[in-house]
Amino acid sequence: QDDKVWGQIVARGTHLGTVMGKPGTGTPIQIDIIDVCRFANGKMVEHWGVPDTLAMMEQIGLVPGR
Repeated sequence: QDDKVWGQIVARGTHLGTVMGKPGTGTPIQIDIIDVCRFANGKMVEHWGVPDTLAMMEQIGLVPGR
């Protein structure tokens, strides 16, 4: 709308490295990410990315699942 564009992305990966002190588990994970970008003069001038970090933490066992 106007000068902003948003998109929804599904990111997939495998928990191989340490995250918040939790060593890699080899667990496959999938999270949703919402991106909002603002454009001016045909160029992106601002970006906001909002990943579902809670879903990632649940999937690797940092917090109890829903």
